[in-house]
Amino acid sequence: MRIWYQSLTEESALPVYFDGMRVRARHIARADTEVDFAGMPAGTYGGKAPADVVVYPYLMSLHHQSILDNAYAAQQRGYDVFVLGSVQDPAIEEARSLLRIPVVGYGESAMHVGCMLGRRFGIVVFQHRLDQIMDMRIERLGLNSRAVATELMGVSFDDVGNALSHPDKVLELFEAAARQAIRRGAEAIIPGQLYLSEAVARAGLARIDDVPVVDALSVTIKTAEMMHELAHLGITVSRHGVTNALPPDEMIEHARRMHRRGERSGL
Repeated sequence: MRIWYQSLTEESALPVYFDGMRVRARHIARADTEVDFAGMPAGTYGGKAPADVVVYPYLMSLHHQSILDNAYAAQQRGYDVFVLGSVQDPAIEEARSLLRIPVVGYGESAMHVGCMLGRRFGIVVFQHRLDQIMDMRIERLGLNSRAVATELMGVSFDDVGNALSHPDKVLELFEAAARQAIRRGAEAIIPGQLYLSEAVARAGLARIDDVPVVDALSVTIKTAEMMHELAHLGITVSRHGVTNALPPDEMIEHARRMHRRGERSGL
């Protein structure tokens, strides 16, 4: 099985982050699963951190096209599953409408696992406005009754990056935010961005006051493996209605030529 794991970050800017995920993926995935990590094109964010950009809908509507180019490339190159490794599941509906292979999102996977781990889950994020984005995502998934309001930590993107190797400061703030969510009824904690989840997981933090902390990479890879196996059993996304409506190949190719997407993706 081959999994394309798409990140919102630029790999050239964060090699330690990607190298660490590759190491962890080899321990998480089955022996016959190959996980390939891809970042966004160099220069995508103009020197800004991804967390500074994802809160602007227009900007993300443009960056979604790079994600979808990679999704299409993954299918064309024979990958079995396309994974979105971002908690807000960027362009997930569009990707499912484009691909015949399973599409898995970290946020959706973690929230549904959170529902199995406890009565209600809580998400902890570190970027201003992403708490609102996550509350909107929870509502879109119909999980309001299974979640508490998203908690916001007061740390920067750089702070979280430093926590990949020196976690103490960020871990303390994460635990404080998680305990606030627990006081409000959370029985499972989801680290908001995968960047944050990697810092938490690499520090070995798996539970807070006997409440499980969902490891983003583990949950997403295992969900991808499951969806691949289910597809082989004939269980795939609905094509009824418009939610995951799959256009004919000739319509996809015409639209991609019209918008010059093949020139950008190399396909």
